[in-house]
Formats: sequence, C-alpha cells, structure tokens
Amino acid sequence: MGYFTGLLLKDWKLSMKAQLQNYLIILALWMIGVGVSLSVDEPEVSIAVGLTLISIHIFYMGTDMMMSLVKEHKLKMWLYNPNPARSLISSKLLISLFNCLLSITFAIALYAISCFISGQPFLQGKEFIEALALVGTILGVGMYLAIWAIFFWSQFAAAKGKPFEYVRISLSGFIAYFIFQIHEGFVLSSLYDRLKDVGSFPSVSLGTLVTNKTSDGYQEISMGVSLSEFSFGLFAVFLAVSVFVFFLSVNNVKKIEV
Repeated sequence: MGYFTGLLLKDWKLSMKAQLQNYLIILALWMIGVGVSLSVDEPEVSIAVGLTLISIHIFYMGTDMMMSLVKEHKLKMWLYNPNPARSLISSKLLISLFNCLLSITFAIALYAISCFISGQPFLQGKEFIEALALVGTILGVGMYLAIWAIFFWSQFAAAKGKPFEYVRISLSGFIAYFIFQIHEGFVLSSLYDRLKDVGSFPSVSLGTLVTNKTSDGYQEISMGVSLSEFSFGLFAVFLAVSVFVFFLSVNNVKKIEV
C-alpha cells in the first residue's frame, strides 16, 4: 500500500489549485445570490442559490476526473509512472471523491450562512435523514457519472494518434448513444420495477414544483428536493456496472502509448 499512498499524495497536491479555484467560483456565485436576495428583499433567492450550489456537485467528480486525466495525458505523466493503470485511476477517483465531499461541505456552510442571514430554518422543514440522503445521492450518482467519464476519456485517449483515429472516436459517440438507450430502456423495463422492491434505503429525488397556478398559466416554478427510496437491488446492479466499466477503462489505458 506504500506506493498507493504516494499516488494519493501526488494526486492530492495536483488537485489543490483546481480545488481552490472551485471554492472561489462557489463563493462568487453564492455572493451574487445573496446580493440579489438582499436587493429584491427575497430571502428565498439566496436559499435557492445555496441549494443549487450543493446539488450541482452531482457533476463534480465526472468533470474533475475528465479534466484531471486530460491534463495528465497531455503532459505525458503516464510515461513516468510504473504503477498499474488501475492504481493510477483509483487514486484519482478517491481524491476526486474526497475533494467533492470537502466542496459539498463548503457549499453547505455557505447555505447555512444564507439561512442565518435570511432568518430561515437550516433544514427548511426537512428531516436530518433527508439532508444525509441528499449528500449520499449526490456522491453516489456523481461517482457513477465519474466512472463513465473515465471510460469515455480512456476510449478517446486510446484512439488518439492511432490508425483510423477519427473513426475510432466517432465510434465512441455511437457507444455513448447506445449506452444511453440501454439505461433508458432499463428504467422503463419490468426488471427495473421488480428490482425496486428488493430492499430500500433513503435517497432523494429532484424535480420541479409548481407553487402557484392561475388561469393564465404557471406563475411560479421552483426546484424541489423530496425524500424517496432507492432499492438495494438497483444499487447492486449499478455497482456491478460501475466495476465492469472501470476495468474496461483500465484495459483502454493500457493501450495508451505516450
């Protein structure tokens, strides 16, 4: 485990600049939200901005992994690292998860300040289990998206500079479309419905909520976060898919010639 600890430390140091930039962007967006909220005397604006800054972390790990891998491949850093591809990718993935958790914590702290400034309750009438479910859902779905981001990067990187490069890259686009169709078909299938009944644990669902409807149309629409359930059966399926896709990505990385 000694070499893996070294990889973690290296990836942590390499991520610090991007993480600082991330904090500054979150802070700037939060300050804009608070400014607008105070100027129009609508405390709900800063609350909504705070919740949005927390929720968009669902895309954090996928984006972070893509940017990190593109940068490392561009600098040819893979050439100087004799460690297995699975360790190189696992290290980056763990650091991305850790950084995502830190970033969510920072966003939650800003959201708490928004609640204090506006005099609103921190949990907005929700239970503490719902708050934990929100963070868990963001991390879980974010990890799943990150695994697929790694896969498509590895497809592109493995095709780069090879014969029929553009054909290979175009094929990745078809694969992405095919994978999307499989996911959509699975969600609509009877198997999905059966797996939903195999145990469950707290999760959240995001959606829009119409708060005021008149004869002229919808007047107010806001994003809502509601507590729901996610089955252990579906979790097992997506976990198995993630493991399979991860090792496909590792196999693609082995084909990269730098």
